[in-house]
Amino acid sequence: MGRVSYLRLPHLSGDQLCFVAEDDLWLASLDGPGRAWRLTVDRTKAGPPRFSPDGRHIAYTSWRSLVPEVHLVPVDGGPGRQLTHWGGFDTRVCGWSPPDPDGTTAVLAVASHGEPFSHLTWAYKVTPDGDPGRKLPWGPVSDIQAADLDGERKTLLLTGTPPHEPAAWKRYRGGATGRLWLHGERLLPDLGGHLAAPMFVGGRIAFLSDHEGVGNLYSCAPDGTGLRRHTDHDAFYARNAASDGTRVVYQCAGDLWIVDDLAPGSVPRRLDVRLSGPRAGRRTYQVPAAQHVGGVSVDETGRASAVVVRGSLYWLTHRDGPARTLADTPGVRVRLPEMLGDSGRIAYVTDAEGEDAVEISYLPRATGGRAARRLASGRLGRVLELVSDPAGERLAVASHDGRLLILDVGEPDAEVALTLDAVDAVDAGSPGDAGDEDAAGTADRADTTPGAPAEDTDA
Repeated sequence: MGRVSYLRLPHLSGDQLCFVAEDDLWLASLDGPGRAWRLTVDRTKAGPPRFSPDGRHIAYTSWRSLVPEVHLVPVDGGPGRQLTHWGGFDTRVCGWSPPDPDGTTAVLAVASHGEPFSHLTWAYKVTPDGDPGRKLPWGPVSDIQAADLDGERKTLLLTGTPPHEPAAWKRYRGGATGRLWLHGERLLPDLGGHLAAPMFVGGRIAFLSDHEGVGNLYSCAPDGTGLRRHTDHDAFYARNAASDGTRVVYQCAGDLWIVDDLAPGSVPRRLDVRLSGPRAGRRTYQVPAAQHVGGVSVDETGRASAVVVRGSLYWLTHRDGPARTLADTPGVRVRLPEMLGDSGRIAYVTDAEGEDAVEISYLPRATGGRAARRLASGRLGRVLELVSDPAGERLAVASHDGRLLILDVGEPDAEVALTLDAVDAVDAGSPGDAGDEDAAGTADRADTTPGAPAEDTDA
């Protein structure tokens, strides 16, 4: 599948790489280029996956229950388990705590359930045996990591960030760029940019920041000194970085990258990962018309209607009969259908030439169709409303700039239609001139073949 894939949210353990694509978790080998295999089939939004310290399980956030919850799935395959039932809207897996002396470990997550403000998430510790989770006493935090440094369990916290990642708020320099804390001590208070994805990596503190303009990977010593940059992306942000303690993986523009260590001379390299899935998100599918209706106009008999669905116009009978297409040019949107009395014609607004125009089409007949006419292209502004008189001879057009226009849409004379490409179309008036037909914006008849340039002539 190559570069057509969009890979995101990576994590690694040993020689295995886990990431999210097509709304599922995938596994791939880091030993060499090859195909990845699908680990879940949730077919719903998924959050960051994190390998357990022993590499046997993966904790991740899934929207399978409509709101994000913490789930656990074995790396070797098999059914997953839902660990939380919080019902919050901001639950996210951050990582795992280091194993205790007895070998037990727990998932570290942040969630806002039970909080008065949903954008303030607290850290939780959730064991795989399904307990309700223990709230950790560090106040509102956006991310949490834990590691054993110099024989002591230390926590790395990120606070004061918005509820979205830096790539969604590029080069923001306000008060919500984030604050980084190592065991209660703030690091890099004067950095002046977004902070995201804090990690313990090889005795250093790694993180993402855009204080130099574009999001890249940086690291510093545990005391905040020795700031070092490890990537040089200048167009797209480095995003969603994660680490196994020695290496860092991250996404950039739909590709996965790895930094093998944080030495001064290390450089990132792109991972060649190919999906083996059927590209389900790119295949055609049936659109439920009832959920995408953009306008309806019923004919004089009450037996059929012109219906706009996703920018195309269709003729539907109310009982039996087929659905016939009136206008469905790719890349063109039609809207505001209006039946023109009992003349067998329908008017609607089209943007086929870039700016709004009124197009007149003939209803389907057994004897065959007739070419549509396009009127007043580029002279109407943005049309907000379209109404026909009972006889179907004139249209009232309300535009975005407050004009009320009258457009003559009667049947053209056959001889005139053969000799004239177009007749001067719309003359705008003001609300105060509504009593005067000329000042009110009476539009002379315009007859233009769709797609052909209109030549203005004096009426």
